[in-house]
Amino acid sequence: MVSEVNAMLLQFRVKNYRSIGDEIIIDLTAGKGRELQNFCIEKNKVKILPIISFYGNNASGKSNIIDAMLCMFESVMDSHRYNEKYGLLTTPFFYDTTMRNTPTEFEVFFTIDRYEYQYGFATTSEKVHEEWLYRKMLSTNNTALKVIFEREHENIQFASSYKDFENLTGLIGEKNLALSFLAFQKNRKAKIFQNIHNWMQGVVASSNVALRKEEDYAEFYEQFDYLKSAFLEFIHEFDPLLEDIKIVEEMNRDGEFQFRIITKHNGEWYPLDIESQGTQKLFSIFISLHISLKMAPTLFICDELDASIHPLILRRIVSMFHDKEQNKMGSQLIFTAHNTIMLDRHELRRDEIWFVEKDERGYTTTYSLDSFKSSDKQIRSDMSYGKHYLSGRFGAIPYANSGVN
Repeated sequence: MVSEVNAMLLQFRVKNYRSIGDEIIIDLTAGKGRELQNFCIEKNKVKILPIISFYGNNASGKSNIIDAMLCMFESVMDSHRYNEKYGLLTTPFFYDTTMRNTPTEFEVFFTIDRYEYQYGFATTSEKVHEEWLYRKMLSTNNTALKVIFEREHENIQFASSYKDFENLTGLIGEKNLALSFLAFQKNRKAKIFQNIHNWMQGVVASSNVALRKEEDYAEFYEQFDYLKSAFLEFIHEFDPLLEDIKIVEEMNRDGEFQFRIITKHNGEWYPLDIESQGTQKLFSIFISLHISLKMAPTLFICDELDASIHPLILRRIVSMFHDKEQNKMGSQLIFTAHNTIMLDRHELRRDEIWFVEKDERGYTTTYSLDSFKSSDKQIRSDMSYGKHYLSGRFGAIPYANSGVN
C-alpha cells in the first residue's frame, strides 16, 4: 500500500468521461502569483502546488474529476488482468450519442526524481486505442522530450534502449495497458514501469482508505500498532473526551471472525458506530494523512473532504500539506468541498482554488481562480474569495443564486 517512489503530479488531462465531454486540464504547477510562495514545493526550480481544491454546485462534475483520476490509476493497476469477459474501466459522456463510441482519454504529467514523465492512453470499454509514455528532464526550460514507447492499437513501438520488450508485445492483449503489463516484468529496464505503477498504486490505495469498510481499515491499524497513539494525539485536538481506541476480533452470526473497532469513554468501551460521523471520518482518513505526512510521498485524493467534519478541522487538515515541517515528504492533496472557509487568501493560493460548473450542453468545465487575473474580472490578492464566490462572481454556484450581487 505504501509507495516509496518520490513522485509528484504536475498535470492531469481527461476527455470524454462521464460529465466531462471536452478536454479539461488540471495544472499543479504554480502560476506566476507571488502570494504564499512558501506553500509551493520546489524541484529542479520547478514550483509545484501541494494542493488543488474544487468548488462548485451539486452535480457540476466535481466528483467526476476525482473519479477520472482514480479511474485512470485503477486502470493501470488492473488492466493486466482484463480478458474478453471484462471491459476497461471507462464511462464515456452519455448524453451525446456521438461520444458513446469515442475513446476516453486520460493523461498525466508527473515527476519522479529528476525527470518529468508524460503518460496517457485512449480507450473504449472494448480495447486500448492509443497509449504513450515520454520522458524529459524536469526543468523550467523546454528540454528535449524522449519517447519510451508509443502504441496504436496492438502496434507498440519502443525506443532503442527499450527494444528488449518488443518480443513481449504479442502477450499484451487489446484490453491490456502496456504499462500495466510491463510493470510486472523481471527485467532491469522495467524499473521505470514499476516505479510509475507503484506510485499510481499508492495513490489509489491511500485515496480509497476512507471508502473502506470498518473491518478493512481495522486490519490496517492492527498491522501498524503505533498508529493508535498517533491517532489519539490527532483526535484529541478535536475530541479530548475519547480516552482510548482498540481493535478486537470477534465472531459474527455466520461463525466467521471479523475485526471491530471500539472506543473508550468514561472507562467504558463502545462500538465505533456510536461515534459521530465526523469522528468516524477522521478515523478513516487519518490513515491516509499519516501515510502522506509521515511515511511516504503520496497523492491523496478525497471527494467531499469537508463532509461531516467541522470547518476548523478542514482548515487544520489542509494546513498540514502546506506546512513544510509536517509535510516533509512533499505529498499532495486534491479534494472537493462546499465549505468556503478555505476560500481565503491566507489559506490557499489562487492557483490552488478551482471552480467546476456545467455549460449549456451539460459538459463539465473547470477553471482556476488564478485564471481570472487575465480577464476583465481582476482578482486582487486581498479580496474575500469566499464572499465573492457566494455572490456569483466566479460562477460555479446553483442557478438560484446566479443573480445575487
